Amino acid sequence: MIAITEEIFSISYNSLAINIKGEKMKLNKKIASAFMMLFLTVGAYASEGYKNLFVTITSDSLKVSGMGVAVSNAFQSAGVNTTILIGAEAAKLALKKGKQEAFGPTGKSVKEMLIGLSKNGGKVMLCGMCAKYAEIKQSDVIEGVKIVSPGDVAGALLAPSTQTLSF
Repeated sequence: MIAITEEIFSISYNSLAINIKGEKMKLNKKIASAFMMLFLTVGAYASEGYKNLFVTITSDSLKVSGMGVAVSNAFQSAGVNTTILIGAEAAKLALKKGKQEAFGPTGKSVKEMLIGLSKNGGKVMLCGMCAKYAEIKQSDVIEGVKIVSPGDVAGALLAPSTQTLSF
């Protein structure tokens, strides 16, 4: 069993179950293996002294964007300062309007997970160029999402001890 903290996350490969904040979900072997690798990676990042994670999400696919935001939440919960940059087709995932399906492994929509990340201290940025192209204004996006300039992105991306992931 791998556990970040008992209250937040645990996974058991033998029983193919995952427990996130007290909610237990059954998993197939492929998903269980993916989550185990994810949390081994989280532990490695934390032990290597990486303090910041910058995650770029450009896909609006539920599987891709859902995994990206779930991974980001896991790192933030493990104490890694996490910033998500949403751009391209994924920009619409940050809109207040529109219903989203739940991402199976977490049972939450991408919107709900983005809000959760922000409330847990993570940062969620929406690419300003993508927002302009899609005619998205700050008032159109969910709580915790900030439309940013290229300079804001560079500042977060180039911060010391920062690692990157892309989805």
